[in-house]
Amino acid sequence: MPRRMVKLLTAVLCASAVVAGSAAPAQAAEAEPEVIAIDLLLAGSYTDAVRDAMDIWNDAVPGIRFVEQDTPAALRVKEYTTATGTGSHVYVNGLGRGWVYLETGDATVYRPSRIAVHELGHILSLPDLGPGSPCSKVMSGAWAGPECTNDQPDAEETAAVAAFFAAYDVGDPVPGWPDPVDR
Repeated sequence: MPRRMVKLLTAVLCASAVVAGSAAPAQAAEAEPEVIAIDLLLAGSYTDAVRDAMDIWNDAVPGIRFVEQDTPAALRVKEYTTATGTGSHVYVNGLGRGWVYLETGDATVYRPSRIAVHELGHILSLPDLGPGSPCSKVMSGAWAGPECTNDQPDAEETAAVAAFFAAYDVGDPVPGWPDPVDR
């Protein structure tokens, strides 16, 4: 059953209990986090940075849980090298799915965990911010400059991810990205 259907049914049942005068349980069970399977088979020198980024997002947004698996997953990370030495980016194939491409040269200029947190932020629905965006925002990316080492999403970024996951399921389309090809 889709996650949002479970949320809707839970809300209806709770509302029905209030209307009927039934007492709600003292502590309602918290919903299980949305699991995002990710493999780091091709992550190369970025493996530890991506694991750190997964932990950062898992701690920041309790409604999601990146879980590493040792076989190809719907979310894959790949280290690569270009002639220019820059160009980390993602291909989003639905919420929590796609490819994260991490360029080796970027890690010589920017903090690797910041790069990984930023790129996973796209996988979690967050857009790039533009020129002038502050270092306090991980989605400022390279705009914040190489001196910015912050790899912690701020409250606004974590709230945006939590709100998006409350309304959508893993695999759903993400605004600003093409519709998933393998739904």
